[in-house]
Amino acid sequence: MTTEASFKDKVELGRRAVSDYRAAHAQLHAQSRQPQTHHEHTPLLRKLESDLKEQDFGSLDEFFSASEELNLNELGFRDKADFTARAAESDREALETKWR
Repeated sequence: MTTEASFKDKVELGRRAVSDYRAAHAQLHAQSRQPQTHHEHTPLLRKLESDLKEQDFGSLDEFFSASEELNLNELGFRDKADFTARAAESDREALETKWR
């Protein structure tokens, strides 16, 4: 029996995909002092897009919005409007330490 992944699970898997992309991208640039060409970046980006699509994110923007929502939820807020209305300075500081 399989169950649909929770919102948090999907976002965390998406975060892992973005972190993997960032590491691969940094490694690509570390391999050479020469600017990398488009064809070397494209497979990395396509892999990221594919990984995010597996988690039902239609775009990078959609994923980053969901990730921000999860950050707010973990701090005890329903959404961005709730955060804007109720957040104290300590909440804003805590948000800065969350995954981006």
